[in-house]
Amino acid sequence: MARRVFISYKFTDREVAHTVHNFFQYQSGKCDGEAVFVTEDVGSEGETAIKAEIKRVMETCHIVLFVVGDNSHNSPWINYEAQLARNWKKPMLAVQASGTNGGVPNEIADQVDEVEWSQSTLCSALNALKP
Repeated sequence: MARRVFISYKFTDREVAHTVHNFFQYQSGKCDGEAVFVTEDVGSEGETAIKAEIKRVMETCHIVLFVVGDNSHNSPWINYEAQLARNWKKPMLAVQASGTNGGVPNEIADQVDEVEWSQSTLCSALNALKP
């Protein structure tokens, strides 16, 4: 079974974040993992529903990848995902989205390595992580 990689991203960076899915598909097996996203929009149901959905999806994943955009570090939901990843002791990695310059989520800024936005670099770094 392929390792499940939870992709954490700010909603406004959705299009860029979903490019990561292509990184897995186009590496012909070189990138060990399956990109997993929160796909249910439960925002209208409130904060409790959002937290429950994030937990439901993330708990089945082996690794957490933070797609860092211009303002990701200020997102309360990305910081919540970072807190969960840290508490659950899931291996973490960050990748700077192409054309952005924001920082790693505040919750984990000193606990996560950041790699460049390229298929080969990202896949090599993900493959090196041990769940």
